[in-house]
Amino acid sequence: MTPTFKAGRDGSVTARFPADYAQLISVMFTELITLLGTHAEPAATRSTDPLAIELGLADLGLPELDPDGPAPAAPEDPALARLFPDAYREDPAAAAEFRRYTEPDLAAQKRARAETVLQSLRRIPKGGKLTLEPAEAASWLTAMNDLRLVMGTQLGIVEDEQDLAQSPDPADPRNYLLSVYFYLTYLQESLIEAISKS
Repeated sequence: MTPTFKAGRDGSVTARFPADYAQLISVMFTELITLLGTHAEPAATRSTDPLAIELGLADLGLPELDPDGPAPAAPEDPALARLFPDAYREDPAAAAEFRRYTEPDLAAQKRARAETVLQSLRRIPKGGKLTLEPAEAASWLTAMNDLRLVMGTQLGIVEDEQDLAQSPDPADPRNYLLSVYFYLTYLQESLIEAISKS
């Protein structure tokens, strides 16, 4: 039986995952976290910015932004570039400056949402009924979208309407990845529908 999300009580959503499905999703999100880990954040430091000190934000471990340092470049990995696209495609300097102030926090958010998926699946180590509270469901929804973007890039999928026919060769490894991609698409759609009804 293919797991499907359904609306639960008090804004929650539920799905019953066989152990193999739960393990598959865990493996995929572990790989996503590993990929995001290659997109390292700047080291957290004690801020020396006068405004941060005045507002009491100096000791929060926020990345120290060096306005005179080199602006970060777009990721070379195509999958990471899909997750962190340029904000200004026709203005590389503006795009790099935008990355300087937004990308570390965005990368941290993406990792945190993927970790939320893994943490929730740890509640059903042998499979079973999984209940997601609204905040968890929102993390699942966004994290699944990130995972689908990564897989889509790896599979050469550039738009939803693209023909995604599997290879007639049963040994083609792309067939397995396409099956997982199709399943994640189905699961994401069922989660959207469940959230809208909860």
